[in-house]
Amino acid sequence: MKKMISLLFISSLSLVGCTTTDTTICDPTNKNLGILDKMSCNFSGHYQERVDQKTQILIDEQATNSQFKALYAEIEKQKNDSSANVKQKQADLNRLQKNLTQLTDELKQKAIGRDDLQQQIKDIDQQLNTVKNSSSSEIEKQVELDSLNNKLKKLQKALSL
Repeated sequence: MKKMISLLFISSLSLVGCTTTDTTICDPTNKNLGILDKMSCNFSGHYQERVDQKTQILIDEQATNSQFKALYAEIEKQKNDSSANVKQKQADLNRLQKNLTQLTDELKQKAIGRDDLQQQIKDIDQQLNTVKNSSSSEIEKQVELDSLNNKLKKLQKALSL
């Protein structure tokens, strides 16, 4: 008889536990749940569903985070590449300015006694100084310096150097 009563008691407890398996109740942070409610949530699989949902959210967020890291790395790479390009362009521009200055000085020496060529060289020298001191972009300076270089080469041919 005692076995029957205990079996009846256990089965009634399990039935009570099955009826209270609402997903809103089965929140692990809910401190007001009784032991039977917690057992019911555990055996019904609601806790595991919640763990699975949180795990999936974590996996999704990790994937998004890795995409952001890859994007950030690509931006950093482009920034470094463009910085290197700017430094290279600046070095090229400085080298061209130095070469133009040297060529202008050479032509000044060769054009002694020829006032028409000395005036052209003086004009080119002034333009070169204007370009050096201008606040225009590197590309604009490059174009102007190339133009001045062409003028100096023509003068060089005129002097038959």
